[in-house]
Amino acid sequence: MKTYWVLVGSFGSGKSELALNLALEKAKEGPCTLVDLDVINPYFRTSERGDVLEPAGVELIMPPFALDKIEIMSLSAKVFSAFSPGEGNVIFDIGGDDVGSIALGQYKARFDQIPPDRLNVLFIVNPMRPTAADFDSAMDTLAKIQYVSRLNVTGIVNNANLSVETDVSHLAEGYALMKQLSEATGIPVWGTCGKEDVLHSFKLYVKEHGLDPTYVGRYQPIEVMMHRSWDKFLKEGL
Repeated sequence: MKTYWVLVGSFGSGKSELALNLALEKAKEGPCTLVDLDVINPYFRTSERGDVLEPAGVELIMPPFALDKIEIMSLSAKVFSAFSPGEGNVIFDIGGDDVGSIALGQYKARFDQIPPDRLNVLFIVNPMRPTAADFDSAMDTLAKIQYVSRLNVTGIVNNANLSVETDVSHLAEGYALMKQLSEATGIPVWGTCGKEDVLHSFKLYVKEHGLDPTYVGRYQPIEVMMHRSWDKFLKEGL
């Protein structure tokens, strides 16, 4: 059977970056489909990186007219094909906050048919963003997303970052929040994301400070593919 990954979280949490990296990782193992289910923010969406996904063998399903300078809040009928029998991985990149997660509700019956061990609903948390800056804010966002999506989160992800300024202190701050969230909800920490060099430094920090690996989870390297910068714009454009 297929394994499903549903990435939810607040605006700016890094869902799309993780979705892209996870898709490229899973495509090396077998068939992989990435479903862009973001009908909220047309400016930072995984569909933009079809140039990277398609050569890697990732099937991309995106909203109608995406990238055509026409934005309407509608979803492709092809999304239902992601639930068809088969093997491999299917990754859903969801719009920000509970507003974006509303799009998941219409697929409730399909998700209900997936065995629990094949469905991963990951709550991506970046404490550097207002809607997840502290325990109460993150809990409120989590509760709202679960309510409107009608899906239960199965894992929490520490994606604390300030783009190119990210360092170990940010991941350490994220660790503290992940621990709070996990202890309060009983939801395990799936992993900690970051660029290779920052993750390496954080691994050393974890050992030196005796942090509990339970609240670190797996180390998930991230290659930044969605970042907007002046240098990148001059070189590649939008």
